Amino acid sequence: MIDGLVVAPEDPITHVLERVGAGGAGLAVVVAGDGTVLGTVTDGDLRRAALAGPGLEAAAAKAVELMSLEPATVGIDASDDEVRTLLERRHLPSVAIVDKGRLVGLRHLADVGGSRPPLTAVILAGGRGQRLRPLTDKVPKPLLTVGRTTILERLLEQLWSAGVSDVALAVNYKAELFEERLGDGEGYGVRLTYLKERKELGTAGALSLLSAPPVGPVLVTMADQVTALPFARLVDFHNQEGAAITVAAFEHEIPVPYGVLRLDGRRVTGIDEKPTLRQRCNAGIFVLDPAVLALVPEDTMFGMPSLVEAALAQGLPVSAFPILERWIDVGTPDALEAALLSFATGEEM
Repeated sequence: MIDGLVVAPEDPITHVLERVGAGGAGLAVVVAGDGTVLGTVTDGDLRRAALAGPGLEAAAAKAVELMSLEPATVGIDASDDEVRTLLERRHLPSVAIVDKGRLVGLRHLADVGGSRPPLTAVILAGGRGQRLRPLTDKVPKPLLTVGRTTILERLLEQLWSAGVSDVALAVNYKAELFEERLGDGEGYGVRLTYLKERKELGTAGALSLLSAPPVGPVLVTMADQVTALPFARLVDFHNQEGAAITVAAFEHEIPVPYGVLRLDGRRVTGIDEKPTLRQRCNAGIFVLDPAVLALVPEDTMFGMPSLVEAALAQGLPVSAFPILERWIDVGTPDALEAALLSFATGEEM
């Protein structure tokens, strides 16, 4: 198993990403040709590298350039208490065991009696899906089937895999269909409650309907997305950053069909022929510190962008988490077709 975590110093970042995502360890171990462990690359290291440049490939070319200054390693004689303290302090799922400079194994948080803070999820499913009419005239968009199951049921399965046990579903349009299909969530391994909007409250307003304040982070996601994003890694990143809000971000490319001039005042200093502009955009997935919920007004239309702005106005830290996995916002017929095609061709999501 540990062989699947090993990368060479010169390996490209795309290969490192594959290793970090494989097996659930959340890290890759950089090993020299003579077998010496040089360092580690965690999922968080990769995300921060992606934010450092216009794209993942441009952020850093080689594994050795991604290594953390504080490698996720312990000695072979490390006690369970020492390992647990390290993992909980750094919000990591696993750590590599190194003996005399050689990789000999892994230690996992669950194996040493550690735990993550309790995590609550809120799924926003109150929209009408008007851009997908007539498909959504009778069925809410999150209950459309993509692949083997519906968009929303796939999301519930992913949340359960991430360790979420309590899920609140904000509903408005055709709310009764959600309850008929999903019940109390037992079939998905979660406790499912419903936040029933008497009127549309926007993407953040429904958070004011939570019956009790959560004691740990709150994962908020739109219900109409199909993604391979590992939610547990998102929450780990949020905790590592010490953020009040973490916004998951996808990279949107905008091709410019003209030569773009580089200017210094009136002088042309260069020309970029038909460049592609890249911007990090809000993916509609957030992690909130529970204290942030106090910024949400009751029974009022209030969007997540407004909540982010309110947090920033109070000087609270807001972090971005780059999505490096496949992500589809199923909001248009073309996007729905892309999602259907992904599953029809056997592509993993």
